[in-house]
Amino acid sequence: MQGIVLEVDLKTDSGIIRGDDQTRYDFDLSACRNGKPLEGATVDFEIQEGKAAAVYVLKTTMKAKLDWLFWFLFSFRGRISRDQFVIFLVSVLSVLPLPVFFAVWSGVSVFWEAGGFLFFYVCLTVLIKRFHDSGTSGAWLFFMLVFSLFVSAVATRVLNFAFIGTTAVYVLLASAALAIVFCVYLCFAKGSIGANRYGNEPYSCKTIRLK
Repeated sequence: MQGIVLEVDLKTDSGIIRGDDQTRYDFDLSACRNGKPLEGATVDFEIQEGKAAAVYVLKTTMKAKLDWLFWFLFSFRGRISRDQFVIFLVSVLSVLPLPVFFAVWSGVSVFWEAGGFLFFYVCLTVLIKRFHDSGTSGAWLFFMLVFSLFVSAVATRVLNFAFIGTTAVYVLLASAALAIVFCVYLCFAKGSIGANRYGNEPYSCKTIRLK
């Protein structure tokens, strides 16, 4: 039987499908065979003990896809997989030269400022969701950024403390390098199996998640 997904509750890992017979069926997200469906998606399913089972997503509405894209780019909540992060990284490296070229060609500084802020914000949200997948707080990323800026200021004598000598500067530089390596590792580390405090385990990049 086919039907439309009316509701998806990620907190309880359940949802409601309205079948072609106009009957509403509860279903568990664990019964979805090819990824978690979004609200409004067309699905094919079987009926077992009054509930929808063996659910397959056939079609997802454009609105649902745009909702997911907005979450992926602008929300700090939830988790993303390594596949999703790698695809985002490749996409950024492929597309980034275009706005940079436009900003240089136009000669308008506002494009640099607005575009740079937007780019930084999007990268931050994606990185934090990748951290969440391994059960790590995004606060580590903020700590690394602040600590790296502090070490850079000390190394370039922007901040000059009498009690910090050459040896201490080298130690700070080594610590900053280790912090950066740790953050890079978290970007590609294997995620937590099952749910953690930041949400349920994400599917592969082929799966669309709402939040």
